[in-house]
Amino acid sequence: MTTWLHDTFPGRDVNLVFARGLPAGVFFEGLREQNREPLAQGEADGWAWAVHDMINVAEDTDYEEVDYGRLCPQGAEVVVFVTEPCSAKAHGPHFAYYRDGRTTLFFSFEDYRQQRVGDNPDHLSAELFAAGVIGPAAECEEWKDGVHDCYEHEDADELRLVRTIADAFGLPSPPLAALPRDPSPLAVPPVATEPVGAVGEVGEARPVVAPGTYAVHARGIDVTELAAACADAGYPARTQGESDGWAWVTWDAAAVRGGEVSQLAGFLTGFRYDERFGGPDRVETVFLSGTPACTCPNGRHYSVQHCEDHPFQFQNSRGGFERTYFNVGRGRETQRHGDLLVRELLAAGIIGRETPAYEADPGFNADGAVTMRIIADHFGLPATT
Repeated sequence: MTTWLHDTFPGRDVNLVFARGLPAGVFFEGLREQNREPLAQGEADGWAWAVHDMINVAEDTDYEEVDYGRLCPQGAEVVVFVTEPCSAKAHGPHFAYYRDGRTTLFFSFEDYRQQRVGDNPDHLSAELFAAGVIGPAAECEEWKDGVHDCYEHEDADELRLVRTIADAFGLPSPPLAALPRDPSPLAVPPVATEPVGAVGEVGEARPVVAPGTYAVHARGIDVTELAAACADAGYPARTQGESDGWAWVTWDAAAVRGGEVSQLAGFLTGFRYDERFGGPDRVETVFLSGTPACTCPNGRHYSVQHCEDHPFQFQNSRGGFERTYFNVGRGRETQRHGDLLVRELLAAGIIGRETPAYEADPGFNADGAVTMRIIADHFGLPATT
């Protein structure tokens, strides 16, 4: 997408915008009112589309972004590709989807596999997962050999992402006719192609972690090594055990700070403990919290650390990095970092464009027990209760 637009509008940083649910003339005029004269425009398949300068080139001091919400009244939709959000710093494109004037979905092409935001960050997750664009199949593991450069397939990944978005919304061609249908030269592992949305059984509802408890599961080391490392870090375990290939330790949440313990769980998998545990990538950890999610707005709406006393209720770490983390219950799973569990969450109706489980029962998974069971089943975790 970016290459094609650059070839067509050389030397310009442009946005590609689609709208439906309002007359095309009203859409184009709305862009002009915000000092963005369309460089190209058209209508097809129920959508109006326009290419315009990202900034107001007529005013050297006007760097305000277009307010696409103003172009999207009740009943309308707007799809936006910002191809060069900061060309000087070579940042990747941004994507946004507005509906009824609100931001339903937004992500950067640089980190869409880790973070998507908006009223429904999972609006396209089923389609992205089916295309192998997100989820475990989308993770590139070859970079670890020290020779492979992920930038070599960055353009192909970007084109495949854009094509998936275009197909999901039925965006017209032109202007997307120049995009290959399958531009990726990579061998993409097969993933589910059927729409995901059926609510299935998730196993028995026994507690995975006791209320008022923090637990760290680790594999790659035994329980003696795990307990000793925690004690040396100043967090002696209250209980400990070993089962099904996992060692585990627990703490009373009133006795330690959850943010510090979850941070330790990440450290155990990284360079700080390489020498102690015999090399990198030996250890994987899962941190679980039996305390409620933070009641401040961040605890519900953002996948950012909000306070030391209310850690994310789930965190999976490898190589010193938190691969996936989020809070559980009442739809908090949509505000997560990482898509390791996207298949299971979609299948359970907990996330997605539609959430049938919550629609059938508003009280469904209120305490996050179903999500905790999904986590435990995915990793094969033994219960610590």
